[in-house]
Amino acid sequence: MWGRRVLEREVECAGTMTRLLEVGPGEGPTLVLLHGVLSFGASWARVMPKLAAKHRVAAPDMPLHGRTRTPPSFDMGPEGMTAWMEALLDALGAPVADVCGLSMGGAVAAHFAARRPARVRRLVLVDAANIVPLAEPYGVLLNTVRSRISAETKRGGAARGVATPVDLAGELASDPIISGVLVYVQAQGIPLKQLAAGLGLIDPMGLEGLSRISAPTLAIWGSEDPYFPAGPAEMVLHGGLPNGRVEVLKGIGHNPVEEAPDAFLRLLEGFLDA
Repeated sequence: MWGRRVLEREVECAGTMTRLLEVGPGEGPTLVLLHGVLSFGASWARVMPKLAAKHRVAAPDMPLHGRTRTPPSFDMGPEGMTAWMEALLDALGAPVADVCGLSMGGAVAAHFAARRPARVRRLVLVDAANIVPLAEPYGVLLNTVRSRISAETKRGGAARGVATPVDLAGELASDPIISGVLVYVQAQGIPLKQLAAGLGLIDPMGLEGLSRISAPTLAIWGSEDPYFPAGPAEMVLHGGLPNGRVEVLKGIGHNPVEEAPDAFLRLLEGFLDA
């Protein structure tokens, strides 16, 4: 499937044991691929072989995902994930890298580029989760869950073992998106405080936050994304990115990597090799 030798290993990154896939020539620019929520590094399998022709490609399982081992104390918020990304690049021996992130991975990539601009050569945001608010009705559902988690955490419910994420969701757990996340969180035993920090990743950065991204940036968006609508996202990105462009793929939903791999690769390779 790969066509090239794939190295799988674990590296210590900011207190996590991060599982990592690597493929490609050692002398090429390092390209880090960050997956979306409830996914893992191997989800990039369809596009990694072609990218590896010119790049050293690294696809980690992000904290709380896949086979990465994440302690309960790990900070899943923007600062914690920025520290994780910096440690990952250090472990790869890459002072500077190209970074491409999908959905939640796009949010991590954007936060990292804004906070550590010297370490990002080029940035690619694919339907990133922190550009515009989550569309209705998902936004209302998620905000309700976040409020219940915050209230329960302040009461010490997580420490007493009284509440679980699914308990707190109540009637909202019937929504397939919310339910999928909460069932996963509960099955993994993820503390409510850690879940709340992770949900903070998807708060929109705003124009000020985006303005701190100095790396050349390509945003790839599906025109039919039901979670983070393309129209508002395109407006924010055009207004906030000082050195960016936006490409909207017609008829594509939230995951262009899976839904339109050829179009995605054409845009990504053209941008990275320019």
